Amino acid sequence: MELVKSMQFVFVANIFLGAHSLRLPPTISSVFLSEYFLDRSCTLSLRCQGLGDVMSYRWYQNGSEIKENAGIATNKTTGELHISISNTCSNQNLGIFYCTAENKYGSTVSKFVKISGPVLELFDMSQRSEVVICTENDHCQLKCTGKPICEPHAACDLAWYQGSGTQNIISSSESTAIDLEGNLHFLSVRKISGNKTYACGIWNEHINKLVKGNSMTLNIKDSTDAPLPRALYHSRSKAHLGKSAVLQCLFSGILVPEIKWEDPKGYIITTNDKYTIGPYGRQLHVMNITYDDEGHYSCHANNLTQTPFLNVTSPPIFPENNRSFLTKTLNISTKDVVDLKCDAVSSPMEAAPVVALWMKNGISIRSFQDFAIQMIDNNRVLRIYRAHFEKGGAFQCVTENSEGIAVANFLLEYENVQVRKSSYHNIYLYIFIIISFTAAGILIVVGIGGGKRFCSKIARSHYMSDMSPSTDSHRYDTPQSS
Repeated sequence: MELVKSMQFVFVANIFLGAHSLRLPPTISSVFLSEYFLDRSCTLSLRCQGLGDVMSYRWYQNGSEIKENAGIATNKTTGELHISISNTCSNQNLGIFYCTAENKYGSTVSKFVKISGPVLELFDMSQRSEVVICTENDHCQLKCTGKPICEPHAACDLAWYQGSGTQNIISSSESTAIDLEGNLHFLSVRKISGNKTYACGIWNEHINKLVKGNSMTLNIKDSTDAPLPRALYHSRSKAHLGKSAVLQCLFSGILVPEIKWEDPKGYIITTNDKYTIGPYGRQLHVMNITYDDEGHYSCHANNLTQTPFLNVTSPPIFPENNRSFLTKTLNISTKDVVDLKCDAVSSPMEAAPVVALWMKNGISIRSFQDFAIQMIDNNRVLRIYRAHFEKGGAFQCVTENSEGIAVANFLLEYENVQVRKSSYHNIYLYIFIIISFTAAGILIVVGIGGGKRFCSKIARSHYMSDMSPSTDSHRYDTPQSS
């Protein structure tokens, strides 16, 4: 009986087990805010997380590793940080914190974060209660003076109250407005508002606390005149890149004016995904701020024009990802030196950031005894010499401006570096799969071998056997690594 000639297919897979990916420190995956505040029970928990072969985590406070104490606890296995202050935590500035994720190849550093207690101080009550006299139908302003510090800012709300308590809250209306500095405006004051006391107050929702300022008495002089509308107030606002901003314009007048807004390029603004115009047209909300949003806006009413200004700012950012936190892997093949560049930038109209610190594996570089390095270009460049490449790990730059801190991790991969035989060499593994179709069925053989000539050797041997007639059972010799 004639044997059916076998059909053989040889699949050879080349797997490159380079030492590069195995010799890197982990990367930090936690996304932290720039600032945190303890809650009303004076506690806060954060967790540091890393990607890769993480062996342990460490937390640092103001540059020193945190040791166990009554108020702050850390877990090196889970990366958790837990703060619990037994006494009052108001006004406490705990400082700057960061974490590291480490393995045997080095450590990477997280974003730096500021941690504080919530703050609501008292108004400055050194001034006596005053009497404000305004003219009927005219504009009248009551100033909120001696305002205390209140943080976090997003939890603080300023309001005006009529009378001695807090029951009668004055809301914005057709004839009243509160500007972004906290002052109360009667756009066309009426007699009914006179002979009453007023006071501003600040509420901190974070700690459920309210403080009030000095009371003032408002008296109204009679008048039958109808003053012409006037431009009263326009804001100078500041917002961080990517956040939102509020601009404001106020005009006086008996009738509520129609306020129209224009952007810095002179285009009329309408409510859309980018802009929202508030009640009575007095406030313009700008969303998802970019540097292009900076400039003088225009608000128009009753043939009057004001030009509020929006300043766009940010902590230092790295152009590579437009963020204040960067992790970058560098493939090193040069035989001379490596220059690590801390290329963070500030907003276009502000001073360039200053490189405050270079670190190796999360520890400040304060001495050059152990590293052949140079800091050049006002510390913006760290130069590392070839002789010390094998010490490896990760380097970090910490740079800052008036708005915050940015951190970059540089993870170094090495090419053409002489290492001991016990170290990880570049290993080539070949997985071969031979599938044979015979009259008796299908036979699959899988093997693993090493060596750069292995692939061609296997393919050549099976190609030759396939070209020659076979008279006995299929036979497969176990390939040997060349």
